[in-house]
Amino acid sequence: MIKRLSTVVLLGFIAGGQPGTAQVLAKAPQATGRSAFQADREARQQLALVLGALKDRYKVDILFFDRMVEGQTVSSDQVNYNLPLEENLKRILKPAGLDYKKSRSGAYVIIGRRASAKETSQLNPSGSGLPESPLTTPAQAEPVGETPRPTLARTEAAERPLTGTVVDEKGESLPGVSVTVKGTQRGTTTDAKGLYRLSIPETGETVLVFSYVGYVTQERVVGNQSTVDITMQADTRALEEVVVVGYGTQKKSDLTGSVVAIGKERLTQLPNTNIAQALQGSIPGLQINNNDGGAEQNDVSIIVRGRSSISASNAPLIILDGVPYTGGISDINPTDIASIDVLKDASAAAIYGSRGSNGVIIVTTKQGSKGKLSINYDGFYGTQTIANRPDLLTGAEFYAFKKGRANAPNTSMTPSEEAVFQSGQFADWYALATRPGWRSQHSLAVSGGNDKATFYIGGTYLNVGGIAKNDDYRRYTLRPNFDVRVTPWLTFSSNSQLSFQDRSGLPADFSGQQGANFMNPLTTPFNPDGTLTVYAWPEYNLAANPLAPTLARNINNVYRIFTTNSLKVDLPFVPGLSYKINTGVEFQTDVRRTYYGRNTRTGFENKGQATNFNGQQRNFTVENILTYSRTFGNHSVNLTGLYSSQSADEEQQQVVGVGFPNDVLTNFQMNTATLLTPTSSYSKQNLESQMLRLNYSYDGRYLLTLTARRDGYSGFGAGRKYGTFPSVAVGWNLAREPFMSNVPFLTNLKLRASYGLNGNQAVSPYQALATLATRSYITTSGAVLPGYVPSRLANEELGWESTRSLNLGLDFGMLGNRIQGSIDVYQKNTQDLLLNRIISSVQGFNRIIQNIGKTANKGIELAVTSTNLNRNGFTWTTNTNGSYNINRIVDLYGDGRDDQANGWFIGKPVRTIFDLQYDGIFRSPDEVAASPQKTALPGYVRIKDANNDGKIDAADRTFQGNQDPLYLYGLTNTFSYKGFSLMVFVQGVASIVKENPLVQDAVFIDVRRNTTRKDWWTPQNPNAGHWANDANANLLNINIYEDASFARLKDISLAYQLPATLVRRLKMNNLRFYVSGRNLATFTRYEGLDPEISNQLDIPLQREILFGINLSL
Repeated sequence: MIKRLSTVVLLGFIAGGQPGTAQVLAKAPQATGRSAFQADREARQQLALVLGALKDRYKVDILFFDRMVEGQTVSSDQVNYNLPLEENLKRILKPAGLDYKKSRSGAYVIIGRRASAKETSQLNPSGSGLPESPLTTPAQAEPVGETPRPTLARTEAAERPLTGTVVDEKGESLPGVSVTVKGTQRGTTTDAKGLYRLSIPETGETVLVFSYVGYVTQERVVGNQSTVDITMQADTRALEEVVVVGYGTQKKSDLTGSVVAIGKERLTQLPNTNIAQALQGSIPGLQINNNDGGAEQNDVSIIVRGRSSISASNAPLIILDGVPYTGGISDINPTDIASIDVLKDASAAAIYGSRGSNGVIIVTTKQGSKGKLSINYDGFYGTQTIANRPDLLTGAEFYAFKKGRANAPNTSMTPSEEAVFQSGQFADWYALATRPGWRSQHSLAVSGGNDKATFYIGGTYLNVGGIAKNDDYRRYTLRPNFDVRVTPWLTFSSNSQLSFQDRSGLPADFSGQQGANFMNPLTTPFNPDGTLTVYAWPEYNLAANPLAPTLARNINNVYRIFTTNSLKVDLPFVPGLSYKINTGVEFQTDVRRTYYGRNTRTGFENKGQATNFNGQQRNFTVENILTYSRTFGNHSVNLTGLYSSQSADEEQQQVVGVGFPNDVLTNFQMNTATLLTPTSSYSKQNLESQMLRLNYSYDGRYLLTLTARRDGYSGFGAGRKYGTFPSVAVGWNLAREPFMSNVPFLTNLKLRASYGLNGNQAVSPYQALATLATRSYITTSGAVLPGYVPSRLANEELGWESTRSLNLGLDFGMLGNRIQGSIDVYQKNTQDLLLNRIISSVQGFNRIIQNIGKTANKGIELAVTSTNLNRNGFTWTTNTNGSYNINRIVDLYGDGRDDQANGWFIGKPVRTIFDLQYDGIFRSPDEVAASPQKTALPGYVRIKDANNDGKIDAADRTFQGNQDPLYLYGLTNTFSYKGFSLMVFVQGVASIVKENPLVQDAVFIDVRRNTTRKDWWTPQNPNAGHWANDANANLLNINIYEDASFARLKDISLAYQLPATLVRRLKMNNLRFYVSGRNLATFTRYEGLDPEISNQLDIPLQREILFGINLSL
């Protein structure tokens, strides 16, 4: 809002009866029906009106005195909205003998050429605050030709003073905030400390309106309060949001590709310890799966817009501070992140052509800012419990289950089982292998700087005790980021991450046939002296104690250094031309030491077993970037050129020793082992790239992006190492067209279209070369000597997998951006797949990687953000996103045939399930007689005769469904009132099928392992839901598949931010407390361990409650 300070003139009283200036101005737009944008097309117009148009276009505050602009007019050709604001201000102010200054709050103050210090300070909102006076708005500018009239002074009723403080969401002062009494011309602005003072009527209901550029306008009923404090909520939609697009940034309004940004607001709403948690369910088209419930929570898979590859990687490329990052996305500390941008279509990802076909995730870390030193602390502690425990049989139930097993050759109890049953001391292995978990994190950051240099230094300590016994994880990270302006044309930047991860200790075993999930409850966990048994079931020496891994001496540490450094030179001899060199250096060292003593099965059978492992990874990146950016009238051009070189090498050394004289001499005395088996490996790969990108904009309405990238990869065949990946994208900002000015409810409307080619080289080095493997052989004299045998065929034609993508998009905003969103429709066609196909073994090889096969993905994505309510300090916002993706294999080997051995079928999804179909249970002899399963009995599994040939065999296999979801969705509702805020996040998937191993009765023919409690069929229970307790009931042991669609109450967070006045008494800038819950409820028909995790027989997913605090000084 433009604020004009009207002087109360005595002449107003003498003239009598004349309306005040503000009154006349308020009528102008109603009489003329013209907006500020329409008026600027006239030959001459008032300076006040032009300033109003500039305010609307550039989203800034502009402040001035009435007397400065009275009678001043501006020619229409003096304004060019494609130029920066300051250039337009110079054009229109200089002829009028005026100038401007920019305040610290971002407002522009109009002053005279020789403005007095007093006059400037009165207008500067970052100084002592504006004097209390009547205000007028841009809509109140005088119509052309109207004689300015003085403002009337009015006799006020009894008044009382009102004071308060305005802060942002971090509790920091907001200077220059407009505070007005609703329905009047009365108001003021906050001073440098965010304070304001105002006189209001003693009687009547007074409502204050708080407004500030970039924040949601709020209203507050005063009542009988003498102090009204308020926290302004950032309105990111009202700003020209800037997103990172790779090798630069762009205003969101100028984007032509499909890019989704996650800002710091979303990242700080929840106590996340890895990025995947923040992204899951927040971005349409982004599929994130947790593979288990381990303490580290970093075993995740990420897929953007469906699977393009069949056997090569589908993981997106990670860019950290401008440089490719080879570590896991979960290794990046979320506390240090400023923003995350996901590039999804060909145009957006084409700048990373060689690895952009699976999408790109760009992570940008926090930087320092000019101003006083800022200290921020963020910490939380929480507890974890099992989200869904399988309903396993107790010892007594298992005893009855085994005894009642029909058609089993041996259902008699072993002596140890009988002894446990008689004692009644049954083993609850699930309880023994789990514990109450915890998660705590402490982060401390210091930032600041001046005009010459800024810095951000953050340190974080994360400590997690998982719900699996002995599943511990600790992470220490340090992030020093610096920006130094060496000269006006030379800038140096350094961003580094140093981390140490401690995964020492092996968790209890949940996997396998004898893991905690299915271990026989009639077994013995402990010896009489309280130590763990080596064999929990003495008569069955394959039954290792699931708790035994916790006894192993294990060291597992990862040391990582990742640093990016850049030097930017603004070349003075060509305006708009700059050169930047980026370097990235990444070192990782893995150290693992494990010793299994004789108190474990592995150590007992090998007389002690030790493993020493050392691994090193090194990555080096150098990027030379040349950028030219200029505006010529209505034409804006940005040209970026790149030459990049990246090398990576990895080496590993491992030695395994067995046969130690005792359990005292372990990993550090490997020479005492009877047998040592050393292995080592080394690999190296190189990438070389050139890229050229052109961004063109005409009048901010018509947009064009052209990109071409050429990449070379050392791992491909000699003649196929290089690939070229072009793309084109166009955009049309319809909202900026003149004919759209008569559609007042539409704030933003932009059409986007892109088409391009991306590549994928996600195979390990040397895949194009023939390799040898070591094999030992025995000579005629009996000596054992090493030898070599061919292990892989060469393929000199191995080259790039490529994906052609078409994307059509629509961005929209309505009702002053209270509702905004985007819709994208896409088609991805991938060819020359890097396919690890099966071949005839007649040559001694059964597989080879070739460029063969095609896949396709097509879908639609929707994201909508709305402000549903904003009244009297209460706000309610909703963020919704959803996506629909169809994946299918188009071709495999060029002959139209399926590959049943690998489970690949033309026309079906990559992860389709092809198997025999469970068709319920035989309920009667008549049903058996009418089926092909003539030897079955009532209570047996019925298998569907899919081809109706009267027999059950492999030909009856059918498609059971897709293991990847057809639909993804997320819904976030945020409610805030005064200092309280409540966030509720629901995430889910639909149309997905998974195997449920817990339903199956795979207890072995002699009932060796436990099973879940079921509604077994018996003659007395013929309508049971599960087949009979009979070894032949599911003789073919067919898999059971279930609908794994789910909706999960993923997160709930309740926070309270203390009032600014109280916080300042505590000598702080901000103080916030919160409680958060994760995985609180899941709604699904899936009866397995959890519909989300990949391994249903591993550590279960955890539910957690966290308590946290944020404070800043």
